[in-house]
Amino acid sequence: MMITENHNINGNALPYDETSIYKDIVIGDNVWLGSRVLILGGVNIGEGAVVQAGSVVVRDIPALSIAGGHPAIVFSKRDSEHYFSLKEQQKFH
Repeated sequence: MMITENHNINGNALPYDETSIYKDIVIGDNVWLGSRVLILGGVNIGEGAVVQAGSVVVRDIPALSIAGGHPAIVFSKRDSEHYFSLKEQQKFH
């Protein structure tokens, strides 16, 4: 699920006003998102990143990172030499 719209809590009514705030989500090439991942607006997920199932992504995930949790944090990296070798050989699944 990707949520790019949020209520304006700093507007002219409580708990929020009638305006919305929109933030883009950018997902790079060959990103693997597990089941039931939630991505909030304003987040960039870099090329080749992997996000574990059930994670909530509230911050950017750098390219080739492996992240997970609530909120998602980077806990490992993919082997860049191996990744780019497969990409150059066009070994896509």
